[in-house]
Amino acid sequence: MTSYSTWFRTDDRLPPILVAERLSWRVLLLGWLGLVIQGSWIAGLLAGTTSLLLLDAVRAAHLPLLPFWAGLHLLLGLCAADIREWELRLNGLAAGPVIVAQGREAALLRLLERNPTLARTRGNPAEV
Repeated sequence: MTSYSTWFRTDDRLPPILVAERLSWRVLLLGWLGLVIQGSWIAGLLAGTTSLLLLDAVRAAHLPLLPFWAGLHLLLGLCAADIREWELRLNGLAAGPVIVAQGREAALLRLLERNPTLARTRGNPAEV
């Protein structure tokens, strides 16, 4: 079971965004670039700048790069959902209920079950 946070735009015609509260494999493998690819431009570029500065400081201290690089990717991968939610808040979206379900489609069905008016006013949900 995965919990999904729901995010709504002010425009009722646009679909809600579902954010899965779990490890992001894309961000774990790609690091800050994974954040940029999933749509978190601000956080991704801030993390990219921080990682470049950190790697430069590690090189200057003559420490091995791999543990720092792997740790940064692990930290970003574990916190990717929270980072995405922060960026959605910055973009003016409002938080909705948290849905626990087996998958994205089941989460959407539970959301529509809780609030059937969403089916009439909104389009297809966007996944993040």
